[in-house]
Amino acid sequence: MGQNVFHACGFQAGHWNYDTVYVNCDVTVPAGLELSIQAGTRVVFRGHYSLHVQGIIKAIGTASDSIHFTVSDTSGFGNIHSNSGGWNGLRFEDTPIVNDSSVFEFCRFSFGKATGDSVNCYGGAIRALRTNNIVIRNSSFLNNYAFYWGGAVYAFKTNILMEHVRVAGNRCGNDGMIYGYGGGLCFVSSEPDLKFMLFENNISTGIGGAASFEYSRPLLLNAVFRNNFSGLGGALGFLRSEPDRMIANLLITNNAAKFFGGGIANVTASPVMTNLTIVNNYAAMGGGFYCNEFSHAKIYNSILWNNSNAGLYGSQVWIWDVNSMPEFKHCVVQDGIPGFGGSTFIGIYENCTENDPGFVAPQEGNFRINYSGSAFNSGTSQLPTYPLPAFDLDQLPRITHKIPDIGAYEFNGPVSVESYAENRYEISFNPNPANAFSVLTIKTEKESRFYSKILDINGKVLDASTEILIHTGVNNYTFSQLHKNTDKLPAGLYILQLILPDTTKSIRILVQ
Repeated sequence: MGQNVFHACGFQAGHWNYDTVYVNCDVTVPAGLELSIQAGTRVVFRGHYSLHVQGIIKAIGTASDSIHFTVSDTSGFGNIHSNSGGWNGLRFEDTPIVNDSSVFEFCRFSFGKATGDSVNCYGGAIRALRTNNIVIRNSSFLNNYAFYWGGAVYAFKTNILMEHVRVAGNRCGNDGMIYGYGGGLCFVSSEPDLKFMLFENNISTGIGGAASFEYSRPLLLNAVFRNNFSGLGGALGFLRSEPDRMIANLLITNNAAKFFGGGIANVTASPVMTNLTIVNNYAAMGGGFYCNEFSHAKIYNSILWNNSNAGLYGSQVWIWDVNSMPEFKHCVVQDGIPGFGGSTFIGIYENCTENDPGFVAPQEGNFRINYSGSAFNSGTSQLPTYPLPAFDLDQLPRITHKIPDIGAYEFNGPVSVESYAENRYEISFNPNPANAFSVLTIKTEKESRFYSKILDINGKVLDASTEILIHTGVNNYTFSQLHKNTDKLPAGLYILQLILPDTTKSIRILVQ
């Protein structure tokens, strides 16, 4: 690339082929024109200036030669009531719909600072209003700030694609009464695609330490959230949204909230999520997960484990109001429903277990699972609005041993014959059609424990047994031993579900 320096001001287009571009005033890429930036260029703002994009910008770096957007002097960056120490970000506003995509690859955005009047208080590094066709890949947003929303990125009625992006050390909010939404990313009335993301050490004063979504339909696939903080939703906040696009394969760990939902907070929001691992988060109430104001979040194949809060109840889940009815299906939830805090839980809790998920090395931050834990081979492929992802958080096949696992990671190692659940238990139920004296027989070569549930054909749990010891050899249990009032079941088809240490078995039973 060229071995020289360029000073930019006013209208800019063409090709920046320089070691360093110094921005000495606000810069605009006019509609109908394109500005391309050579790999390795440092774009250094010498004041609180913006780069306004009405045309197209292509900033294509490489893994060894990235493009850096930053400020020349960071002195005063920590003073939230001054614009000193930062630049005023890239600004996309009502760009023509005929534009080709603006593309950023292998770029780093740091010390963007959104302060000043109300318009300039959103989106530390990028503010995009009523704009589409923005693509960001293999890039990072580090140490940016917004006085209101979107510490790194704020988008309104804008669809952005981000892939392999790190969002770290960003923050939003102030010392007044307008709370910060989305310490890293804030989306309002938008449909972003966020894939293969890392969020860490981001802070907001309101909701969504890493990211917030309001009136939005995000696709969020394969992301890690750790050490983020907010008032509500230490990692993620969903507001007034019913996202039905894929939200899957998320590891949410070591995040915290001052009030509710150390992992995720839902406020009048009903996202559909699958294969989350929510572990080691903290909040005053609801260390892992929080719902309020008619939130009907649906969670499949997920683990809520070892989260904590300030009280005796609600360390994993806190339900604020009886109008919120979340659904937990095929999940591992420590302490189960008895451990939920807040209002009486009247949602759905089906095919879930409270047994240890079997993490490989949780003390080392390794939350992959072993085949001996309850998360192995216990999930479901039946999701309501989108198909199960083909891969897990490691981008390995999602289904390796016939049934999907629970959590962000799939167990992809071998399972010995003697340990594989299908070979450990011989199970029968006779007679069927059932009566109170029908016998469940379980034959095994290894002592263990199980409990059972009766479900109707729609999957609703009608009754659950206590935990029962299985001895080596043949074990017999009458239907009435497992479940009281079996003689009062109306005629019809039911499912007797057996939850064993490493598998779940279902037996169709007919009551006449």
